[in-house]
Amino acid sequence: MTLVLGLDIGSTTTKAALVAVAAEVSVVRVARTPTPADAAELIAACAAVARECLADARQAIAAVGIASMAESGAVLGADGSPLTPLLRWDRHVDQQHLDDLLAQHPGLPSLTGVPATTKPAAIALRALRAEHPGLFGATRHWAGVADLVAHALTGVRATDHTLAARTMMAGADGDGWDAAVLASTGIALAALPDVRAPGEAVAPTTADALAFGLPAGVPVFIAGHDHAVGAWASGVRAPGAVADSLGTAEAIVRVTDAAATPAAVADGFSVGRTVDGSARTLVGGSRACGAMLEWWEAKHPADRLLSRLGALDPESWATSRMTVLPYPSGRQCPRPDPDARVAIRGEETDPAGRARAVLQGLVLHARWMRETIDAHAGSPSTDLTLLGSLADRIPPWAPLTGTAGIPAHRTTTGEPVAAGAALLAAVRVGAASPDLTLERTDVAPATAPGLDDAYRRFLDAALTEGER
Repeated sequence: MTLVLGLDIGSTTTKAALVAVAAEVSVVRVARTPTPADAAELIAACAAVARECLADARQAIAAVGIASMAESGAVLGADGSPLTPLLRWDRHVDQQHLDDLLAQHPGLPSLTGVPATTKPAAIALRALRAEHPGLFGATRHWAGVADLVAHALTGVRATDHTLAARTMMAGADGDGWDAAVLASTGIALAALPDVRAPGEAVAPTTADALAFGLPAGVPVFIAGHDHAVGAWASGVRAPGAVADSLGTAEAIVRVTDAAATPAAVADGFSVGRTVDGSARTLVGGSRACGAMLEWWEAKHPADRLLSRLGALDPESWATSRMTVLPYPSGRQCPRPDPDARVAIRGEETDPAGRARAVLQGLVLHARWMRETIDAHAGSPSTDLTLLGSLADRIPPWAPLTGTAGIPAHRTTTGEPVAAGAALLAAVRVGAASPDLTLERTDVAPATAPGLDDAYRRFLDAALTEGER
């Protein structure tokens, strides 16, 4: 048995998982804490959850893997101290900064495989340069959130291809920085982390890793973008396989051997590579997942949405006639619309009915993303895996998603992204078979009469709302 440590720096929560790897993967211990908004506090939070996980470890740790949200990081001064809070993917950035960059590089989305939104680091750095020139002038480093933690452990500044690709400063393969884009942002190549090839360690831990409960000499790997790490670890690796990763945001990750990149990117999907570099991916993102549930709870507290959803029985599902478009802050894909907002057609008179309608809206939007990804991949998906705690906390979610008409599964390993980061690190140090995956179980599709009709109403509402 080999022990490995995985870290998952998510939008809402930062997790650590101590994982034992042998013939199978088992999570020994998990620790969680809210993700701070400050870069220094983030490193301290990661150190705290790592120490908590390692407190009772009875043997040496073989490796550390770090996964994180993408499009989030901080600029650092000459002494390595953060000059800004975390510049997160969900921050507000003036659209003009994106428009100015695209005026200089109109083909940039297709070149990088990154849709034209204000999320990437290239836009954050342009905004900082325009709005806070003094801070920008003092900048010596840009580091994504996983990169910050890896540096704290090793003293080396590096990142991986899946995170580099999402900055809009590297090509779709994420294997190097683009000099022309860097020139237009004003950021120097020396200010960016080195991009590690798939399988390549950042470096071994230094004595500073003692703050994390780790000795010097432990190999550290940046596993990559959280959704991509969870998908790979859950066995979504072969062309045709697709993952539905449920969290604060939702991501559909489709593995493919072909992708219509310009059309997919124009439709709001990212094109990249799997975390092991072996295949291409199409990724569709949506803020409308956990964030939508929180939005409804805040707007309609009397509905007690989460508790009602947790009590629903998938075997007695009743499809709602009420259509909910679950867009509290725009729609990234398909048909990108930053102005899309929550909209309701029809009415449910009781809170339980409204709860079903909200969940139904989320499930149907994910179906729309999956079907559109298949069109851009040029072939139907062959296998669907759900991961994330929402699939456990809300019983009908997986069975409703399982009505897709292809074999469906649900990852049962706790904290699949943190555990997946640990598994990837174990594979990379030769302590685990590259064929090993997290445990998953088959999903029986729900009996949901009327769901196809509800989907047609959903698409009609989404498309006509966008025309207003």
